[in-house]
Amino acid sequence: MRTLLGGGWRILAAGLLLLTAQAAAARMIYVTPAGSGPGYGADGRMVAPHTQAFSTEAMRGLKPGDVVQLLADGPDAVTLYRHRVVLSGPDARDGPAILIRGLGPRTRLVGRSIDEIRGCPMPEEDVEQPCGDLATALAAPQAPDLLGALTNWVAASEEKPGRSRRSRLAVPIGRAGRLAEAACLDLDRLDGVTIEDLTFQGCWLAAVRAIDSRRVTLRRSLVIGSSYGLAARGSPGRPAEALTVEDVTWVQDASGFDAAALTREGPFPCGDGRVSAHGCAGLLWRSVPWGVTHHGAYDHFNGALLGGTDVQGPIVFRRNTILSAYNGIRLKATCEDLKASDLSPATCPFNRDVWIYDNLFAYVRDNPVELETWASDVRIFRNRIVNSHAWFSFDDMGGGPVYIYGNRGWFDDMPAIERAGRPSSVPPCTRHPVEKPAAAAAFDPKLDRRYDFARARWLAVGVESVGPSGDIAWMDPLDLTCEASLQGRVIKLALPPRDAEPGTYRYAERGPIYVFNNSWYLRSPVTGIGAAANLRHWNNALMFCEPGTPGYEAELCRARPETFNAGTCGRGLVRGDDLARYLGETGTLPFFDCFRWLPADERGHDLPALASAFDHDVSSNGFPLTLKRRGIEIHGRTGSPGFAAPERGDFRLVPGALAATAACAVTETAGGALVCAEAADGRAFAGAIDPDGRLYDGPASARFRPPE
Repeated sequence: MRTLLGGGWRILAAGLLLLTAQAAAARMIYVTPAGSGPGYGADGRMVAPHTQAFSTEAMRGLKPGDVVQLLADGPDAVTLYRHRVVLSGPDARDGPAILIRGLGPRTRLVGRSIDEIRGCPMPEEDVEQPCGDLATALAAPQAPDLLGALTNWVAASEEKPGRSRRSRLAVPIGRAGRLAEAACLDLDRLDGVTIEDLTFQGCWLAAVRAIDSRRVTLRRSLVIGSSYGLAARGSPGRPAEALTVEDVTWVQDASGFDAAALTREGPFPCGDGRVSAHGCAGLLWRSVPWGVTHHGAYDHFNGALLGGTDVQGPIVFRRNTILSAYNGIRLKATCEDLKASDLSPATCPFNRDVWIYDNLFAYVRDNPVELETWASDVRIFRNRIVNSHAWFSFDDMGGGPVYIYGNRGWFDDMPAIERAGRPSSVPPCTRHPVEKPAAAAAFDPKLDRRYDFARARWLAVGVESVGPSGDIAWMDPLDLTCEASLQGRVIKLALPPRDAEPGTYRYAERGPIYVFNNSWYLRSPVTGIGAAANLRHWNNALMFCEPGTPGYEAELCRARPETFNAGTCGRGLVRGDDLARYLGETGTLPFFDCFRWLPADERGHDLPALASAFDHDVSSNGFPLTLKRRGIEIHGRTGSPGFAAPERGDFRLVPGALAATAACAVTETAGGALVCAEAADGRAFAGAIDPDGRLYDGPASARFRPPE
């Protein structure tokens, strides 16, 4: 026993000596863009008479615990750091984190414009225009597809039969090739780094790119522009894990803002003279069609504040402000090549233990939250979602469970149209299509054109990709119209594409998607363009924008499209022809749209094991009668939830509100599942805010306690 104790003390002493040595070795390093001269703090006082340059070469010797303080190079100057910096090593696992710290708006990392990154202006004529140095562009030996080297998209030559092009991963990664320098700050195989109090401006395609790095934190920073704020990827030998993005403001499309006056804290000045706490509509929201941003001339916006591929948890995304962007957070995994039945936490150990909370998402053209391929133990709560498209996207995502609770969502605007009485500094969406006989369709030469990074050229108008044998895949003209994707939805769940191989399409089979105690003010359906799949939808409070409701405008609140067409909305999907519009008991807005109740497999067979449960919700329009006969919303209540001012995002309950009581409360069972059961104290309620004005915190369980 004495020997064991002695050995234990020796190990402890050695550990203390190691920590002491690391602490002693930690340094405070003052830097300016060029170095040598003095550096100044945020208050204009000189902090250091001599500084080092903030450069890749000068940062090579960083050790765990070192602090790199970016300073201003003049007492009154906003200092621009214009050179990309790569931080690599040391390879010391779990040591003290390196801290890269700025002076907020006084220290700006400035990148290259998207035109400089492309290095190839859009051609004036309708022909393919090669340009750039192809030998340099294709220099990555293991990634001959340049876009694959940067963003992990699947090359046309690598696509497998039956794989949908929609499944391509779009997260900037890679060290070589044309886009190797398409980041302002690169982290290469680092373990422990925190980046804080910086401003990133025009860093296309990424402000911070982390490859094979773990324990990475980006916080208290302002990002203007960029496809991604933080883009991270791991590899089998070096997993990426423990990512945190917190207290960051990201204005991806600054065209609607007074960009010179932007601050991290807000309120946010708009180009039309207004000041808004929720940001401003820009070209991305008002002028550019959804499909053009997804896969056309503006697809450099198709990113997120946090984009991750093959990232193990925990992943923490909290207290961020995402404004005028295409997506908010986007997590994917390369195990998409596995059969859906072969996916498991062992075969796909990514996107687990994810926390997304206390964020503001405003003017998000696609998905505030997008999880693809695989995710498990995801908690999405206490977020505010304003003027966004499809709020929670789980299309083709396996795994589960996912918990969505305590969120508030509303709108006072819609994309791609001109609003009467609503000033705007950007024009509404317009198109000038030209007939393309080869495609039997019309395309706009300035919008419907994709840049092919692999060959450093713009493809011909309307061409989405060119296969290795020269086969052309044309864009879908309906995706590119100004009228496409105007309605949106709360939860995005789809069906397999018609060309999918059996066993390849993923649903959340490992655990349900729990959606409970949220408050919504809607002009869009709860879900659509697909089926409900393993949802548990309880105690939500929904108000639909109908005549007489606060904020009602006929143009803003009408169903789109007014005439439902299953063949159009379900095109390309298995069982797409039997999708339907499901109205509530009252009103004109659909509760479900382009929808079928049961999910289906790739052969079109129903999957009753993944049937969903909707109950105990409050809806101002009631619920679809045909589905109530099938057992949904047995205890659902029809009527106004009693929100104070939902059109302004005020979801507090007025006295006597219908949502102030509920027949059940969501609780956790001994086995870890959630159920909606009678509340022990009898004080259950529907929606995100209780009758006393407190925001719902989730079930009373340690599993729902946010990380520190």
